Amino acid sequence: MSMNFWKKIIACLISISARIKGVKFGKNSYIGPWYDLDPKMRGVVLGEDVMIGRRAWLDIPLKSGGKIIIGSGTQIGRNAVISAVKKIEIGKKCLLSYNVSLIDHDHRFVRDVSPMDSGLTEGREIIIGENCFIGAHSFILKGVRLGKNCVVGAGSVVRESYPDYSVIAGNPAKLIKILE
Repeated sequence: MSMNFWKKIIACLISISARIKGVKFGKNSYIGPWYDLDPKMRGVVLGEDVMIGRRAWLDIPLKSGGKIIIGSGTQIGRNAVISAVKKIEIGKKCLLSYNVSLIDHDHRFVRDVSPMDSGLTEGREIIIGENCFIGAHSFILKGVRLGKNCVVGAGSVVRESYPDYSVIAGNPAKLIKILE
């Protein structure tokens, strides 16, 4: 038996908890060990050939009805955080490095109330176009839309949207150039 056979068996075993919680897995999709999922994850859909590294946290806060949709062929590095109150959609064939966070909402802040008790904001969807690269330790914040073939430099905090073929970097992220 080939090594590929055993990898598929191990991937299937690791993903049992996610499948029970409602994650939809496309053919040959994989989530690494020690991932963290909230109790009900019916809004998570992985296309075919998606690979998510270990210790990922996919979060759809209870009663939010959020969705996380990851396109076919996309690879996401270790320690990723993807938290959707509304919707986060990542296009096909994207590469997200390690320690990348996509969060479509904020915590509410109310005077004299703990942030733990104040709840979350309504959220604004995040859309990442196909063939994008997001460098390590980057944050993509609520309401951001990245066109296809965008590059986000490591350590960037992306607060606004950019068109196709943009190269952006910094905190806050700024347009560096448009790819030819």
